[in-house]
Amino acid sequence: MDDIVLRLLGPVELVHEGRSLDLGGPRQRVVLAMLGLNIKRTASTEQLIDAVWGDAPPTTARGQIQVAISTLRKQFARAGRPGAITTRAPGYMLDMDPGSVDSLEFDRLVARAREDTRADRIAEAAATLHQALELWRGPALDGVPNGPLQHAATHLNVTRLTVLEERVRLDLMLARHEEVCAELTALIGRHPLRERLYELLILALYRSGRQAEALEAFQRARKALAEEMGIEPGPELRDLAQAVLKQSPALDLPASSPEKGVALLPSGRSDTPDVHDGGFHLIPRQLPASIGDFTGRHSELDKIRDLLEPCSRTETPGYAVPIVDISGPGGVGKSALAVRAAYEVSKHFPDGLLYADLHTASGDGQIAALLARFLRALTIPAKAVPDDAQERAEMYRSRLAESRVLVVLDGVTSPEQVTPLLPGSATCAVIITSRARLAGVPGIRSIDLTVFDMANALDLLAGIIGRERVQAELDTAVELVNLCDALPLALRIAGARLASHPHWRVEWLVQRLRDERRRLDELSYRGLELRSTISLTYRALPPSAQRLFRLFSLVQAPASPAWVAAALLDCDFASAEDILDLLVEAQVMDTVQYPGSPRPCYRFHDLVRAYAREELCAAEPPEEQDAALARVLGGWLSLVEEAHREEYGGDYTIIHGSAQRWRLPESTDVEPVPQPMTWRSGERQALVTAVRQAAAAGMHELCWDLALSSVTLFEAKGYFDDWEETTRLAHEASARAGNRIGQAAMLYSLGTLHMFQTRMEQAEECFGTARQLFEAEGHDHGRALVLRNAAHLDSVRGDDTAMREKYDEALAITRLVGDRIGEAHIMRSLAGCWLASGNIERARTLLEQALTISREENCRRVQAQVLQRFAELHLAVEQPRQAQEALQEVLRIVRSSGDRIGEAYALYGLGAVRRQEKRLDSAADTLARALILSRQVGERVIEAKSRYALAEIALTRGDYELTATHLEAARDLFAELGSTSWLERTEDLMVEAGGPSAAWSDGAQPHRC
Repeated sequence: MDDIVLRLLGPVELVHEGRSLDLGGPRQRVVLAMLGLNIKRTASTEQLIDAVWGDAPPTTARGQIQVAISTLRKQFARAGRPGAITTRAPGYMLDMDPGSVDSLEFDRLVARAREDTRADRIAEAAATLHQALELWRGPALDGVPNGPLQHAATHLNVTRLTVLEERVRLDLMLARHEEVCAELTALIGRHPLRERLYELLILALYRSGRQAEALEAFQRARKALAEEMGIEPGPELRDLAQAVLKQSPALDLPASSPEKGVALLPSGRSDTPDVHDGGFHLIPRQLPASIGDFTGRHSELDKIRDLLEPCSRTETPGYAVPIVDISGPGGVGKSALAVRAAYEVSKHFPDGLLYADLHTASGDGQIAALLARFLRALTIPAKAVPDDAQERAEMYRSRLAESRVLVVLDGVTSPEQVTPLLPGSATCAVIITSRARLAGVPGIRSIDLTVFDMANALDLLAGIIGRERVQAELDTAVELVNLCDALPLALRIAGARLASHPHWRVEWLVQRLRDERRRLDELSYRGLELRSTISLTYRALPPSAQRLFRLFSLVQAPASPAWVAAALLDCDFASAEDILDLLVEAQVMDTVQYPGSPRPCYRFHDLVRAYAREELCAAEPPEEQDAALARVLGGWLSLVEEAHREEYGGDYTIIHGSAQRWRLPESTDVEPVPQPMTWRSGERQALVTAVRQAAAAGMHELCWDLALSSVTLFEAKGYFDDWEETTRLAHEASARAGNRIGQAAMLYSLGTLHMFQTRMEQAEECFGTARQLFEAEGHDHGRALVLRNAAHLDSVRGDDTAMREKYDEALAITRLVGDRIGEAHIMRSLAGCWLASGNIERARTLLEQALTISREENCRRVQAQVLQRFAELHLAVEQPRQAQEALQEVLRIVRSSGDRIGEAYALYGLGAVRRQEKRLDSAADTLARALILSRQVGERVIEAKSRYALAEIALTRGDYELTATHLEAARDLFAELGSTSWLERTEDLMVEAGGPSAAWSDGAQPHRC
């Protein structure tokens, strides 16, 4: 255990050698709490921002999180743990011994107590729970502001109360009645509506010889519930009061063995065999053996026990048979859990355990045969079993009346299978396993079983092959778990293969499993086979769902919206969604709900995808596969085209190819994507994957068009990695196919990316080749787009003549081809040239024309850019109020569309306005925000200009050290950008501030004359 302890069970504290470290303000405590709740897991920056500020983070939120992390790292470093907080994309991870985090130590102790209780070690269990509860110093996360962390705090506090009740229950088993009475009275004062506390108090008072006080406690409970909730106490509390009134012997603690676990209201029922026809009969015990290396599933076992164990009481528990349905995909461990749970609750069902495997059962005949088997097991002679299925069901229910029998029905496929096999007596219970939820069975309680988490998966693997082998190749074992989708059956097969080959390294099996085409073959061993498990579900699907199951394996995106299914099947949206629901119900497809999305996305697990791919190759001709994939990719192209049109008012500032589109359904209830520039990360990943698939499939025309249309999103959001990957893929695909227009378009796009990232030489090279290709192919629009951006390079270098020539030529072409927004954009750029040369009126005329066009075409992006330039004009003629109004409008536009680069420009402009108004504090704050944002999105021009402006403010204030810091950074940036005019201005300011730039690097403070 570390000598540094994180305390979350009370006020958030970091304790080193018994001393609480200074964490600073509440922001650091929130960040530390989030990291502590995700120990050894990455907490994303977005999660931390949400925890600190909720729905209203400031624009500097990321920077402030970085400051908080830095402060916490210093405290850990002082405590001798400098590497405790590591940066892990997309956020940070706290690496501490779980035993050094009090909430995790609490969980460990509670789990240990649970195991002691199951083993009838009651005294040890009670002592452990006492130890666990002593870790609490107050409400969990006490003092943390309201927000997302409050959900975690509430969960911890509720768990604490539940554990406290269990500790009291164990104390009562150990005859500590008098000791707990005062404690329970105080707890009820804080939780006056919690019936379980009243039950414990009543029993403690009664066993202390205080019957009258016990009945008085019941009346207090009844009054509190009536006044606060308008309800009567539940049946458990009422039954307990009746037992106290009658002084039932069932309430007495057995004197013989206080260490043994007994129920609060023991049934008094004997577990000895029943007498039948003058002799003993064999009680049915039909459960198969429970697996010896059963792993995990503690919470599910607890829930099953909670649902079924009340059936052991002699008092009437109600009229409904308790039914638990364990549902989940094939291979997830439903049968193993059902059998283990049945054994754990079996002592409450002394009259028998019935078991049936229904995986292959179908039709009324097999159910009737199963009823006959159950009746014979329940001592009905074979000759007395009726021939009629309905009569068998009636006899079955009659035989189970007032009996305590547990029925386990494994592999149920429909509610119709279950109904005849349900007992009629509420003293019995039923455990069902099924792949789809059996919502059609009245009163059923569902438990959804999912794949293992990494810890349980590794535990299962270690139980099969030995912990030493897992630890020796831990990273490879983690990859093995991922290749098996953390599916227990797949892990069991992989573990069995490794166990039977002790000389194998885990890496050898992992190498085999990496090939998706062979993966299902490798996951087969001596009767254990994953393929047959998936096949069982697939064969039960209707033909339409089978076809979608096969075709969906074509899609390589992490998750896909529902319209993708419509494209694959080439059908309407409603039909596709209905078929998708069948796949989800059959547990062969998962849903993913992205925040803010009204509809879920859908995905396969990798092993299911591998099986679907096999079925696809066997059943679908290659031309059908190609056509289905082309429809999906054509659907993505339609989406990004529409997003571009919404952003630019039409097909402006872009060129398109001739690839076939697939138009999405026009139904008003379909919302396949959100607003144009608010694409969620899952959709963006799917879009990038679509470009990859188009390139791999040789669909070069669609590929380059999809990549170019996606730039609208990538540029606005600063997704430069996605931009570069998709552009290079599409360029390679176009080059292989000899598609010269595609090559030119991708070189133009790549050059634009280089330009954004200030790689000017590479940008110029790309633009030169793209221009030649467009000219050779006679593509005027493409040539105009290249000229427009190449002119920007000339402006950065200060070559005004070449810049104006290119802008003039591009402007003429855009007018000729009808690209009005391209025209407005060029006029806005030309206005900047005239503004820099002092020709204010010419610049104003161009800007007014550009603003008119952008408003007529409803292109708010270019409208914002024109208003930004207008603000520069207003500043040049000393009209700061008009400049500020223009920039405020720019901010409204860019923030509404999520254009973070545009926001950086607007903030820089506002900072310049406030500096001109001599509002230095406000100017410095705004420019600092512009600097932070520009660095986040990689906008180096604004980063450099913000540095320069901040240096001017620092110099005015006499802060020469800060002036030097900003000017040095600005000088380096302008030099990299090749911006000679700004570089000269920066060096001039450095001289003005007190000396040549070379003297600044040694840390000497400059002096002013």
